[in-house]
Amino acid sequence: MSQHALVRDDRRTSPAMRPRGTTFTGLVGVELRRLWWRRLARMVLVAIVLFVGFASFTAFQDSRPATIAQRVADYNRMVTDMKQQLDAMPAAERQAQLDDCRKQQAQARASDPSADLGCDQMNRPPTLSQFGLVNTSRTEMTRSIARDGVYLFGFLAFLLGASFVAAEFASGAMGTWLTFCPQRLRVAASKLVVAALGGLGLGAVAVGLAALGAFVVTTLNRPEASLNLPEAAATPDDPLSLALLRVVVVIALGGLGGAVLGLLARATAGVIGIVAGYAVLVEGFIANGVQGGALQPWLVRLNVDAFVGKGATYFVESCGPDGCQGRSMSLAYTHGWVYLLVLSVVGVAAALAVFRRRDVG
Repeated sequence: MSQHALVRDDRRTSPAMRPRGTTFTGLVGVELRRLWWRRLARMVLVAIVLFVGFASFTAFQDSRPATIAQRVADYNRMVTDMKQQLDAMPAAERQAQLDDCRKQQAQARASDPSADLGCDQMNRPPTLSQFGLVNTSRTEMTRSIARDGVYLFGFLAFLLGASFVAAEFASGAMGTWLTFCPQRLRVAASKLVVAALGGLGLGAVAVGLAALGAFVVTTLNRPEASLNLPEAAATPDDPLSLALLRVVVVIALGGLGGAVLGLLARATAGVIGIVAGYAVLVEGFIANGVQGGALQPWLVRLNVDAFVGKGATYFVESCGPDGCQGRSMSLAYTHGWVYLLVLSVVGVAAALAVFRRRDVG
């Protein structure tokens, strides 16, 4: 009787009867709850709300009807003064300035075919659009708030993901967790997935608040029709939904990157030190000081800009016998997303390999 009971108990401990919490889905669910109940998660959400609120308030102040009317009056005065100065300038002098500008533009186009020094506008006053006076666009305001905050949101997600993983090494909870579920790759993968999902959630909250802020601002602030402001330039090749999706993806990658470095460094302070050192030494010094900035396409910041903005522009300084001159270069959108994809795959693979082989002390 007792022998039969022992056989029955052994069957209950088989893999088929494994507790639900030790499956990968169960681990992800447990880790999501742990991430949600962290105090830092609340602080990050508050920081996002404060930033979007401040950005929306700034947009509200800049787009008030009284502010727009004052800027239009300043524009009209500037145009009047410019016309008077142009009328007082001899025609020969105006033509000489125009010829000199076109000569410099031709020299610039020798190295950059897209260079435009605005020679055709030299003797004309700027338009309202060129002066920055356009009808407030809800779509462009949403895009602007989301893009302006992408690095802050990404860093907050990075910090949350790093502390979420690294804190377990500092407290010794990682060893206890592996006692409960000894499959190291499964445990590490669940933490990486949850960090990315946390960043995804933060990104969704951020862009949602940006859209709400733009809606409130554009509803309250409507410029007078008598000002005849031109409409803001549309971007038909980049719909707002896709632009916001790219922002969310970058924030999710921030959370994933924080968890990756958390697994590698095993200390939140160490992760912050690595990021600070990279920002100062690599993005600050090497990006601009080595080879005149030619290494920028292989650094993180410019590729994030290229991915979020569907292309980015950077400047490279080249020196020759006649001296040094800067020229504008473009980084393609494809280069940006391929770079971020490869970086993410390599980082995840390295973190999993190190966590699998290194002792957890």
